[in-house]
Amino acid sequence: MIKSSLLIITALAGTLALTGCSTASETPADTGSAPAQAAQQTASDNRESGPVTADMLVDGTYEISVDSSSSMFRIVHAELTVADGQMTCAMTLGGTGYEKLFMGTSDEAASASDDQCHFFVEGDDGSYTYTVPVASLDEECDCAAFSIRKQKWYDRTLVFESGNLPESAFRSA
Repeated sequence: MIKSSLLIITALAGTLALTGCSTASETPADTGSAPAQAAQQTASDNRESGPVTADMLVDGTYEISVDSSSSMFRIVHAELTVADGQMTCAMTLGGTGYEKLFMGTSDEAASASDDQCHFFVEGDDGSYTYTVPVASLDEECDCAAFSIRKQKWYDRTLVFESGNLPESAFRSA
């Protein structure tokens, strides 16, 4: 009994010695080069806070980030296209589980026709890319995704983010 208690105490002491009890805080990783950070800061300083709409942007195609409410709906690449006062985003997902998207809720999608949905285009690498309309950036929007396997609509919330847009993407005031 004493030997087994001694063995357990020794094992715990060894574990503590190997893991340590440091209270030193880690420094955050560098998030980019100084010029890139300065350009992004300048861009954000020169625009109003709130949603960014197509009329605030110069026509063109820009890489953006898209935040998703679900880890099962992971956007790995997104390109925003601004043309003629409208915006669309070509989003490539990390998986191939969704047949189509609907910009709205799953209840709305269930009664929508297929011509109101956005189907994937398969890339050379097998990835699925969907092109959807975008009303505004930096504002939550509903998106329903139709699961191929479950044959069911799932609600997602997306935010198309303007943070990566260059200063040149914004119209002069």
